Amino acid sequence: MPDLAAIVIHCRDPYLLAPFWSAVTGLPVVEADRVKLAEGTLAPTEAVLLRDPHGRRPDLWISPADVLPEPGRIHLDLVGDAEERAAVLEAGATVVRELPRWTVLADPEGNEFCLLPPNEAHTAPPPGH
Repeated sequence: MPDLAAIVIHCRDPYLLAPFWSAVTGLPVVEADRVKLAEGTLAPTEAVLLRDPHGRRPDLWISPADVLPEPGRIHLDLVGDAEERAAVLEAGATVVRELPRWTVLADPEGNEFCLLPPNEAHTAPPPGH
């Protein structure tokens, strides 16, 4: 089976979402893109790359798009305990709904993602997830 190399999140504003997803995933923005974010010099269609410096996790691209499909452009399932949940909320996420086994949250542009407790990490979600 192929390995997962990268995840792409389409967005309206990479200046807003790149720092958010960097904080939530712990993946740092690569240096060249960090400088462009700080200076406000991203080209209109230029994506921002978040990369694990140890190469153990897939890359995460925050990519601007003119047309964004609804509902959402991607759905991620993350695993985290209460402390990590608090950090995700502090980074700018909002709670969409609480489910019996996990929480559905949204990033600052409304993309929904789930936060599962560690004991649910490998449990299949119900249909309609």
